[in-house]
Amino acid sequence: MHRHGFYRRFCKPTGAERFRVQRFLCVICGHTVSVLPGGRLTYRPLEVGRLQGSFDAQAGMSCGLDPPPGLVEAGCLQRAWNRLLTRVEVLKNAFGQLLPAELPTARQLWKALRRRVGSAEAMLRFLARSCKRSLLGDYACLRPAP
Repeated sequence: MHRHGFYRRFCKPTGAERFRVQRFLCVICGHTVSVLPGGRLTYRPLEVGRLQGSFDAQAGMSCGLDPPPGLVEAGCLQRAWNRLLTRVEVLKNAFGQLLPAELPTARQLWKALRRRVGSAEAMLRFLARSCKRSLLGDYACLRPAP
């Protein structure tokens, strides 16, 4: 792999700040790979820590984010939670025996994941390495090149 430039992504939902995402080129197959820094989500301008805090509040594990999210960030966080609601079965299957068998709701799933796996960043790392998935989607960027 060779360094192959970078692109900029929004740090926050408001689009006020950006950060660099390094790209690499595989000289054998010709594909490029982008490497997100730790604490970042694929395809979302949210920090993993803020997502975790919001999901903890949705699951009744905390009283909310500090500082509270603005209107745009609150919308992004709510869309992320709504996406998690659709992925309960997928995530239960991905984490397998790490979780209890009966977890019918996203709220119960999130609580069990936090107890068994720990942080949202640890969840993302496990899913990417073990299952080629992510918390909020099964993205093509996580699959190996053909």
